[in-house]
Amino acid sequence: MIRKVGMVGVGIMGSRMCANLVKAGFQVTAFDPGEAAQAAARACGADTAPGLEALARSADAVLSSLPDAPQLSAVADALLPNLGTGALWCDTSTVDPATAQRVSEAARARGLGFLDCPVSGGPAGAAAGAVTIMVGGEAAVLERARPLLEAIGRTLVHCGAAGSGQGAKLVNQALVAAHTVAALEALLVGRKCGLELDTLVSILKASSGRSWILENHLDRYALAGQFEPGFALDLMFKDLRLFVETATQARAPAPVAATALQLYNAARAAGQGARDQTVVAKVLEQMAGATLGTLTPGG
Repeated sequence: MIRKVGMVGVGIMGSRMCANLVKAGFQVTAFDPGEAAQAAARACGADTAPGLEALARSADAVLSSLPDAPQLSAVADALLPNLGTGALWCDTSTVDPATAQRVSEAARARGLGFLDCPVSGGPAGAAAGAVTIMVGGEAAVLERARPLLEAIGRTLVHCGAAGSGQGAKLVNQALVAAHTVAALEALLVGRKCGLELDTLVSILKASSGRSWILENHLDRYALAGQFEPGFALDLMFKDLRLFVETATQARAPAPVAATALQLYNAARAAGQGARDQTVVAKVLEQMAGATLGTLTPGG
C-alpha cells in the first residue's frame, strides 16, 4: 500500500498535483531546486527533502513533473539507486518515448515499477484533480499505482507498453498546436475581410469550425489580450519538436506539425517563450499585417 509519496518538481503543474496528493491523505515529501517551489509545497501541507536521494529513501512511490528529457534522466540517476525494491515511480513529464523506455528498463533492472504518465488538462485540470492521464507501462504496475494516479486525475487510459503514454501525449500536443495556429490564421483572414472578432468567434462556436482550443483556451488568452501562462510557449515548442522528431523516426509525414513548429520557433526567437503558447498569435499578426483585437468581455 502506498502511504509515503515523493513529489519531484513542484512547478505550475507539480504544485497542484502535490496539493491533491496531500488532500488525498498521502504523506508527501517534495523536492524542487527552486526555493519558491519548495515554499509552495510546504504551504499545501507537504514536507520538503534536502535532495533526491533523501526523498527516494523515504518514499513508497514517487510522482514527478519535469520540464524535459535531460531533467528526467538526471532525476533517474539520483532516484533509482535509492528507491527501495518494489517502489513505484510515476512520471507525468512530457518527453520522447525513447527516454521513457530507457528509464523504464533501468527501473525494472532494479526491481522497481515505472510508468510514463503524461497528463492533459493544464493548470486548471491539475488543480481540480481532473487531468487525463495517458499511461505507458505494465498493467500490473498501473493497478498498484492507481490510488496515487486517481488522486491527481479523473481519466486514466492505459495506452500500452513503456513509452506509449508519451506517444499519446505527443499526438495530443500536435493537435493542440495545429488547432491553435489554424484558428488564429482563420480569424486573421476574417479580420482582414472586415469581420468583427466577436462576430467571427460567435459564428465558429455555433458551427462546424468550432474547437476545444477556441472555446476554452484562445478565448481566455490570445483573444483576451492575456498571455500569462497557462501553458508556456517554450513547453509547447518542446512538445511539438518531440512530435516532429518522433514522426521522423517513425517515417510518418507531419507537414502540418512541422510548419506549426517553425511558427512557434519564430515566437521563441522574438523572446516570447515564457508567455502562454497562444502568443504565437503575434507572429501570425505580423505576417498578416493585421491584428486580432480582443473579445468583448462577457460577450
